[in-house]
Amino acid sequence: MVEKVLKKLIGLALAAVILLTTGCGNSNGKDFSKEESGSNNSDIAMGRYAEEEIDLSESLVNTREIKKLSDGRLMIADTSSGIWVSDDNGSSWKSENTKWLEEKLKNAYIMDITVLEDGTLGIIYDDYEEVPEESDSAFNLSPECALVKADGTVIPISFSLSEDEMYANRMWMTKEGRAFVTTLGNIIYEVKEDGSSEEFLTMEGRPMLIQFWENIMLIDGYDFEAPLLYDMEKKEYVEDDVLTDFVKEQAADRQFNGGSWYDLYYFFGEDGALYLAGEKGLYHHTTEQETEQETEQLIDGSLSCLGSPQYGIKSMIMLEDEMFLAVFNSGKIVRFTYDPNMPSRPEESLKVYSLEDSYGIRTAIAGYQTANPNVFVEYEIGRGEDNGITREDALKKLNTQIMAGEGPDVLMMDGLPVDSYIEKGLLLDLNDFMEGVFKEEELYENLIRAFAHEGSIYTVPGQVGFPVMLGRENYVSGMKDLASVADEMEKIRKDYPEKDILGICSEKALMKIFSVSSAPAWKSENGEINEDAVAEFLTQMKRIYDAQMDGIGQKWVDRYESTSNWCAEELGESWEYNLGLYGVNTLDYVGEYTQFMAGMTTYPYGYYDITSAAKTKGFEDTVLEPMAGQCSNIFAPDTILGINAASAKKELAEGFLKEFLGKEVQMSLGGFGVNKEAFNEMLTVDGKDLGENNQYGSMAMMDEDGVEVYLDVYYPEEEELNTLKGWMESADTPYIADIVFEQAIFEEGVEYIQENQSLEETLDAIRNQLAIYMSE
Repeated sequence: MVEKVLKKLIGLALAAVILLTTGCGNSNGKDFSKEESGSNNSDIAMGRYAEEEIDLSESLVNTREIKKLSDGRLMIADTSSGIWVSDDNGSSWKSENTKWLEEKLKNAYIMDITVLEDGTLGIIYDDYEEVPEESDSAFNLSPECALVKADGTVIPISFSLSEDEMYANRMWMTKEGRAFVTTLGNIIYEVKEDGSSEEFLTMEGRPMLIQFWENIMLIDGYDFEAPLLYDMEKKEYVEDDVLTDFVKEQAADRQFNGGSWYDLYYFFGEDGALYLAGEKGLYHHTTEQETEQETEQLIDGSLSCLGSPQYGIKSMIMLEDEMFLAVFNSGKIVRFTYDPNMPSRPEESLKVYSLEDSYGIRTAIAGYQTANPNVFVEYEIGRGEDNGITREDALKKLNTQIMAGEGPDVLMMDGLPVDSYIEKGLLLDLNDFMEGVFKEEELYENLIRAFAHEGSIYTVPGQVGFPVMLGRENYVSGMKDLASVADEMEKIRKDYPEKDILGICSEKALMKIFSVSSAPAWKSENGEINEDAVAEFLTQMKRIYDAQMDGIGQKWVDRYESTSNWCAEELGESWEYNLGLYGVNTLDYVGEYTQFMAGMTTYPYGYYDITSAAKTKGFEDTVLEPMAGQCSNIFAPDTILGINAASAKKELAEGFLKEFLGKEVQMSLGGFGVNKEAFNEMLTVDGKDLGENNQYGSMAMMDEDGVEVYLDVYYPEEEELNTLKGWMESADTPYIADIVFEQAIFEEGVEYIQENQSLEETLDAIRNQLAIYMSE
């Protein structure tokens, strides 16, 4: 399936957390041009970059660049708010827009903006007064590109672009005033003073980031193994094997996020050296061919806001005295200043573990690190992207570490055998600790106490999601359990022959999504398999699958298989067990690609777009209900934490959990947090961010046939917000995926659904598969 999704949010204001992080120095404890400072303890290396944050989140929405002007002032260019300047090295900022630019900010969609030291603007914009009419395409942008002199003189730029290039989308300028433009293709154009243009360089990938130093053009982008250095005078590439090898090793999977922010950002310092900033920190790279080239770490990302997933870097510059200033996608500016009297690494440490790399854990670590600058949090990932280790091998390694007393202090239990760890006494009883937290934080106790095991709490969730159903009232209102879901599916099939009903053409995927509202019934209180419940689940899943596939048009099957193949290639063959892929696709529903949706809602804006379906013309009879299944009051916890019972650092570990449950970290997670204050604030929007009838944004999709679908997204009515709050307050049954259990049921369930074996044979096969697992 080839889909292009456009989200054009109207004044979307995301709540942000102020992180005044204390940074760190390079890995060997000294800056590239400074010697280590002495200290009272000669064993402690000194010298680290401290961080100071300036909050411009209300002014900076989509920053393109920050640069230092010839008069010493600093300048930020933002496509939503224009030009900002600072006379005090970034401590304070003021708007400095020309009359022409102010007019465009009001009446045009500005795609890119850059500024020369003489005030000349390089700008790409699309004039509009209102959102396009239904007859217009949200994808057929026709932006204009121009040079605008300080006196307001506009020099239009002309291009002759191919269909693949579509339109100009970024402009780049050298200090000397040479202007270059990139499109959605792989050609870089140079713009002449009169506004004409010519092809300058053709790439094998799509350029997304270009920087200049004297005659050198640095280019990186999609399909680039590493950045390229091009000599614009000699018209030839410059080899830099050290830089190439470093980027291939440290940032092979870097993304450019549509140009909104960069996983790895490059910039040249006033010393001519190249700097690289990203998740792993800040690096200094010597580029001069006459000297020995090397890449050295100045700031360790694990101790800096650079390593936080909340801080997507947009632009960065070097100031005097080897000071740095960065702008992030949150609108925050951070100044990095070297402090020779700060220990290069905190004296205390805490180990945190997760089976898979976790955005939530990285966010929580960043928040904890901020509040506890004297503690170094070491994050271990059981199955990192590069080690190719299986889940089973990762668990064996973890268990060996724990038994040897070398295990992590804090465990993220997602994907781990929670029941087994509790039964073996590997997790700390958190009852007393949580009683203290409950007194200090207003939490959804029902969600946390739902994890109690024989009266004790061993794990706590950070955020939760809910399984839901979306469809026409005459069908969904009759769905009370799995049997009635199957009944209504069969009715839909009769009413919509050949149509795709659920958008899922896989037995395993259907079982996965409906397992969320059923799996807690598959085990008895003593942990044994409840065969009656499993038998009922499989029986109804066969009916649901048969209704979905009975007479379905081949194009819908092909559409699903295209998506499935992409997921398998990108995420691995077990992708169908990943609950994060089962969100409700409201665009598919209002586009009538599906007649009924079953999936997860996990974060505020996702809930807004689901509740907006009934506000779409022709879909007023749509209803949203909790997913019917074998259980009720279900919630799906995410980022579940526990403490190693054998940890020698229980106090630090409890401090981490306390920070994790606090408002700031909970808001940073982005989902439905268990902290009430964070949850309520995440659902609160400023009235000025809402359009007519409380419109909050819009979404659009173009399918593989070029058909476009639109959805206006509205801030929920009070009743709709109360529905979500009611789920948060009443949910008491957690769905915690038991991977081994599910694999046995799903694999054998496929054979039953395909009628390769009877139900009794299927139950026997499941029983045999689980025999060893249940005895461990």
